[in-house]
Amino acid sequence: MSDPNPIIWMRPERPARGPVPAHSRGEIAAVAIRIADSEGIEAASVRNIAKELGTGTMTLYRYLPTKEDLYAVMIDNATGFEPQEPTGDLRADLTILARRRRQIFLRHPWLAPLLATRPIMGPNFLRGMERDLALLGNCDLDMDETLDVLNLVFSWVSGAVQAELTEQAATHQSGVDRHAWRLRMKPYLMSLLDTGEFPYLSKMTRTSEIGDADERFESGLSMILDGIEARFAKTAERNGSRSAE
Repeated sequence: MSDPNPIIWMRPERPARGPVPAHSRGEIAAVAIRIADSEGIEAASVRNIAKELGTGTMTLYRYLPTKEDLYAVMIDNATGFEPQEPTGDLRADLTILARRRRQIFLRHPWLAPLLATRPIMGPNFLRGMERDLALLGNCDLDMDETLDVLNLVFSWVSGAVQAELTEQAATHQSGVDRHAWRLRMKPYLMSLLDTGEFPYLSKMTRTSEIGDADERFESGLSMILDGIEARFAKTAERNGSRSAE
């Protein structure tokens, strides 16, 4: 029995009957993305998109009948697809993958939260997933381990970017950046540290330097990749032992 409401990717972009569409899904998605990037995802309404395109609101429902359809094409278009051939260096390949994903999320601040709530499987997503799996295809990892590695890296990227964007938004709204906030908090913090009740916080304050967003991202990613490499080395050793038996 056929699905009366198939997902957007199962529906032909050009109907079998009627006039030739004046716009493509890609064109509509591009306008929606541009609006969302500058004004937020809530501003990417059918009404605002239609106004940008110079067409009627009801006309757009012929292309994308529901908000979920609109979000699906927005996510897939914003994610895009960039080929990446495996180099044989797992750390280098995952680093490129993580940095590229971070830049996509920073370019489209609405994307990571939206993607986290919708398991979108559009054409770009599937091409990207095939690429990502191929990067780990010759690393002696089984499929579950491969997915664990990718999920770990992607979760780190998403969390780091969300923290970065939240900080940017707070700075924009308050006019107080991280450095200014620390200076403002310093007298209060020092009054607590002087009590001697917080030896580890005191050590942190004296010795640690909090880098900028790029430095924090690279430091965290490096720790994660260290762990992946250590785990991968054990897996390779285990598989080698089995082969020798």
